[in-house]
Amino acid sequence: MDDLRFRWLKDSIYTILNINEVDPAFEDFLEGEDGAHELMIAKFLNQADSNVDDENALLFYKEVFEELREEQVEITEEEWIEEQLAINPDFDPNEEGTATNIGSDEQQPSTVNDAAAAPNGTSDAEQTGDGTNGEDGNKTPEEKQKPKRFRNELVKYLRTLLYTCRDFYPSNLSKKNCVYFLRTTSGTVHTPSSMEDADKTMVKYFDYGLLNGHTLHLLANTLNKVYNPLLTYQNDVEEPDASEPQRASSSKSGNKKDDSQTEKKPEETEEEKRNEKRRQHELELRVILRDEFLIQLQKFLNQIGLTLRQLEGEVRLELPPQFDVTKLVRSNKDAIEHAESVVYKWNGEIREALERELKKTPQTTGPLGEIDWWRERNISLSSLFEQTKQEHVEQVLEKLELAENAAPSSFRDTRTDLSKYYLEAKDNVKFLSTLERHFKNVTHGATFRVVTETIPKMMSALRMVWIISRHYNRDERMVPLMERIANQLCDRVARSINVRTLFSYQPSEIIEKCTEAKDMLERWKQAYYDVRAEIEQSGRDSRWEFDNKRLFRLTDHMAIICNDFIAIAKELEQFYNIFTPELKSVTGKPHKINEILDRVHKVLELIEHAPCDPFRIEDLDKWKMVSANYGQQIEEIDEQTKSFISESFKSLRSAESAFDMLLKFEKNNTRMTIQDEMHKRFNDILRQYDNEVTEINSIFQHSKTNPPVNKNQPPFSGAIAWSRSLFRRIKHTMLRLHTKEALMQTELGKQIKSYYLRVAREMKAFEDGKFNEWKLRTEQILPTLQKRNVLRELPFGENDNPHTPRYAIDFDPLLNEMMTEARYLEQFDYLLPENIRHLALSEEKMKLLSTQLKIVLKNYHRLVESLEPHEQSLLEENLRHLKRHMQTGTQRLPWTSTNHEKFITVISELISKLDSTINQIKKNSQDIHVFLDEIRQCNLFREPPPNVDGSLVHCKEYFESVENRRRQDAIELQKKYKLIGPLIAKVEGLVFNTNTSQSPKMKVYYAYWERQILSALSDLVMENLKSLRDTLEHGSKPLFQVDALLVVPNVAMQPNQNEIMKLFGQSMRDCVEV
Repeated sequence: MDDLRFRWLKDSIYTILNINEVDPAFEDFLEGEDGAHELMIAKFLNQADSNVDDENALLFYKEVFEELREEQVEITEEEWIEEQLAINPDFDPNEEGTATNIGSDEQQPSTVNDAAAAPNGTSDAEQTGDGTNGEDGNKTPEEKQKPKRFRNELVKYLRTLLYTCRDFYPSNLSKKNCVYFLRTTSGTVHTPSSMEDADKTMVKYFDYGLLNGHTLHLLANTLNKVYNPLLTYQNDVEEPDASEPQRASSSKSGNKKDDSQTEKKPEETEEEKRNEKRRQHELELRVILRDEFLIQLQKFLNQIGLTLRQLEGEVRLELPPQFDVTKLVRSNKDAIEHAESVVYKWNGEIREALERELKKTPQTTGPLGEIDWWRERNISLSSLFEQTKQEHVEQVLEKLELAENAAPSSFRDTRTDLSKYYLEAKDNVKFLSTLERHFKNVTHGATFRVVTETIPKMMSALRMVWIISRHYNRDERMVPLMERIANQLCDRVARSINVRTLFSYQPSEIIEKCTEAKDMLERWKQAYYDVRAEIEQSGRDSRWEFDNKRLFRLTDHMAIICNDFIAIAKELEQFYNIFTPELKSVTGKPHKINEILDRVHKVLELIEHAPCDPFRIEDLDKWKMVSANYGQQIEEIDEQTKSFISESFKSLRSAESAFDMLLKFEKNNTRMTIQDEMHKRFNDILRQYDNEVTEINSIFQHSKTNPPVNKNQPPFSGAIAWSRSLFRRIKHTMLRLHTKEALMQTELGKQIKSYYLRVAREMKAFEDGKFNEWKLRTEQILPTLQKRNVLRELPFGENDNPHTPRYAIDFDPLLNEMMTEARYLEQFDYLLPENIRHLALSEEKMKLLSTQLKIVLKNYHRLVESLEPHEQSLLEENLRHLKRHMQTGTQRLPWTSTNHEKFITVISELISKLDSTINQIKKNSQDIHVFLDEIRQCNLFREPPPNVDGSLVHCKEYFESVENRRRQDAIELQKKYKLIGPLIAKVEGLVFNTNTSQSPKMKVYYAYWERQILSALSDLVMENLKSLRDTLEHGSKPLFQVDALLVVPNVAMQPNQNEIMKLFGQSMRDCVEV
């Protein structure tokens, strides 16, 4: 099975249905119906459609059958002999050869065709003609093994068959174990790479499991035990109210950090607030949908339970087997007695069932429990009552009445009682169903606010039931129902508000939650009295004179406790509003603040670990003791806080931050005792501000002669900026203090204000003096700086050639400093003279001009530095023309001129044109150098190749070959040499627009290339002669061969040594003459 998806399905089915892994049931299933099953599963894996339910589910179950198969079973020799004797009484077992052949022919007919029939694993190819193994052919008869004997027998096997269901489901399917696979995604299930990968990935595409019982029971248990707990009130109701339950606890722990750690509390932006509101709204919508789904799920579960109870009723009024109603006549006493016993049995079963129903009580304390209780009774009594009206029951009763038997009378009395209770249950279910939605909101509502809005509608619905119902119009019915509602409200509050964990939330969340709970409890009582007043005003209906103690005692108590929690949360919020990070920064004593907050948290622990449940009325006295102890501790913390503030404000860090903090305390919700203490600290703030002004004045007096200036800031505007920064440090605080007019009208306030004004006037005088000094200096030197030309020629020491002088931008740094000063001073609101203001406005223009001049000079210097002396001489006229235009910038172009753009354009065009000419000259020079390099590298002593047989050529042949090759190379060199002239003439036409090849202006240029050509030829001859010398002196292989003759006693060479020397000399002369 190549497809791992099929293998995974097989393993899952075999594991769940407990099928042996070697069983071929799955393979047989795939091959069934000519492969239609395999195509169906392939479509299920590859083409599932999310909108077609039949294509998204597969259901498998197995059937086990007994099967008989004929198989060969090995038997002993004795058993085989007995069988042979039974077949042939004259059989002689001693005739071994005959017996062997017979046994082979009769008992082993398949050994030739089926190797499996021989347990030793041998085939017919390994056996000899007599039926024995080939290896035993040489053995003696005593050594040969006796052949194995077999017998055909029928063996019973259990065969497993797999079936699947899609469109049709058998009626007995609920009695079988079934495996279901549900596609959770549409499209194709991707093929995994291995079985380990399949185990990890396939579960992402499927929900699968075992169905092993009645489907309705399985569905009810799954919904009730799995999905219902996931949506219960206990787990999710607090989600919108406490989406971040750890924030407060983290805030507490943050207040307990070491002194080196500081708290940060950034304010939320408007965007963050909108996102938070949107998130809360979406969260509430999700909770409402969750609650609606939970209500519908509960209704569906009730319908399932009703169906199951109707299908499996507890009491069955059935006739005994073989009971014939037609035989019930007065004369047949036995039949009458039998029928009488059946009726009395029915009567007893009905009485017992009725007593059981009347003894049942609601399973929960809430109002939904009462509805479910009446609904359960209605279902049970309905089934029982309908059975009493069955045809066979009526027939039996009529027959017994004709026989004047007393049993029918007793049965009809019982049925009358049953009818009374059944009709009561039916009527109550009908009326209470109108209240069910309100009760579900009370039980499962998302928030207290939802329940609060439901209560008035629910109370009006209760009034309608009180008026219309025949059974819920009495106190003994209505009071318990309303008591259940009150209990449900109290249960909601007790679940949501747990004193052990309540104070782990932010105080604002605690206040919001407890306020909503208190409003809900108070609304319950108020709605009751409103409806009661309406009933009394109408004068038509029965009054509501219910027991108020039963309805409101617990709710009133819990509302009071919620109010206590609100008061505690407000006190906690007030302490948090006091001990803010601002107070820590102002006082400089964060450890003291943390100590006080730690004490506040310990006081809260008294509430969290109180030895009682505040919501239990029985623990009211204990709660009062805990509250009294808490109040005493809070008063002590108030005194400690007042003492800390009094000490801290005597040594303030910042008057402004302390003043802002006091103003904030006036607006925030803080404790009145602390606010009163804070109001007494304003004089401390004024004294601190006086110290700050004195400190700033001391810094100013000490540094005003040489003020510190920021980096990249000019001196005058930098000094003014320094003075103004000092002034802003005291000005901002003074403006803040002036918001408290009464504070500045005090004697101390007037003194500090006078001191502040004196320091401010002195700083202003310093700034004006700096400005006037700068203005006078600038007006004196600015005209001189502006008359300078934009360029200047560098002195003789920095210029190597008078035809190509070097230039620089003549821009004085003072001019740049003046423009920067003017820009800063204008930002300081100083009125600048017209010429200085114009200078400041032209700053960007002058910077742009400087940038353009830098680019022009960079291109100019790059150009002239690339010229060789002979090229400078060649381009002397062009360079003189360019110099004449460049000198315009050094003689007649000041910074105030309006011709800067024209000058830059003309110079750029000249440089560009000259650059193009120089590039073409350089290109021609490169081509000439290529030809000269080829001349230098030519080899004038090229050796001839060896003979065909590999021997060296003869001496004369060698020199003749060298000479011939040299002539050929000389011809090629002459061709390259002749190409140089047109290239030089091309330069003449490029520069002077002539083609004479004799221009006097190119005298230096001609001389340069003549020297280059002579140098190349000299290098050619010298390099070749050196190469020949090195070959003769240091060569490791012969150049040619000579003939040697033995003339006793001497050896004669042909040619001889002198002739060889002459040949070498002639070859070298020819090399020089080339």
